[in-house]
Amino acid sequence: MKKKRGLLYGTAALAALCVIYVGVGQYMNHSKEQAKEKEEGEKVYLTDLSNVSSLSYDFDGQELSFTKKDGKWGYDGDVLFPVKQEEMDSLASTVSKLEALRKLEGGDSLSAYGLDKPIKTISAAAEDGTKAVILLGNATGDGDYYASVEGQDTPYLISSTLYSKTNSGLDDLMALEEFPAVSGADIKSITVTKDGSSKHFVKKKLEDKDGNIEWYRDSADLLDNKISDNSGLNVLADSLSSLKVKSCSNYKVQENELAGYDLDQPAAVITYTYDKNGSEETFTLSVGSLNSDSSCYYTRTEGSSNINEIEKASIDKCLTVDKGIS
Repeated sequence: MKKKRGLLYGTAALAALCVIYVGVGQYMNHSKEQAKEKEEGEKVYLTDLSNVSSLSYDFDGQELSFTKKDGKWGYDGDVLFPVKQEEMDSLASTVSKLEALRKLEGGDSLSAYGLDKPIKTISAAAEDGTKAVILLGNATGDGDYYASVEGQDTPYLISSTLYSKTNSGLDDLMALEEFPAVSGADIKSITVTKDGSSKHFVKKKLEDKDGNIEWYRDSADLLDNKISDNSGLNVLADSLSSLKVKSCSNYKVQENELAGYDLDQPAAVITYTYDKNGSEETFTLSVGSLNSDSSCYYTRTEGSSNINEIEKASIDKCLTVDKGIS
């Protein structure tokens, strides 16, 4: 009987402890939520815009204006200009609810903070038509900035984030063309055409547990075409997969402009095939002349309107196909 009572008392005590534990947990969560709400309530914001769809700011004497349509940002000055979407989304997020470090009430006039002659003006509009114009004044010794909203007499102190995000020219906001996201192992064949001749190489995967491969000239159907040392072509495949654009010289090139980059008759054409979601895709890159400082080649991918610059060393590495292949 005593054992049964002891068991009952123990069970009851455990149940009580569980209730207390749950209660304490709920209390702590509630306290955290209250602290978070209090912290948020104490914050000061210059703006409160939902779904910013229009942005403009001045940079180096030029006003840059952007509009978001169908979920994509475009440059108002040229609808063909490729805009970095992430950069504009980030700026829109900052402007939509611009937090102040401090609200400077009862202080000096706006002119004391350089806000009568702002160094930068940022305009934003939301989808519902709500607008805000933010003025940036002097910088502080800590790198923060004084700011105000046009039409209001209250100055604020804000971090340097907004200044930094609007301290970019149009070229800095250009989205560069991206090449296929492949590794050297994904590449199935390579063709390099230069100096009036073409060299074609095909990769064959062996049916073994180690996943070994073999490279062949022209075709994998003839054993005589087998390359004795895979290393040269493996390096070439890796080099091709790592090519990336450094800058874009012309994002809307016309056919009659290609000669200016020696891309009407390219010095070399590199083509490779690769697997993508179970199907074979082809990537072709034409190589023209060197740029003005000879640091990059002008290049163009098949069907693209972009003239891109790729570092000379990267292209040269891909064009040395004859070396290390036997």
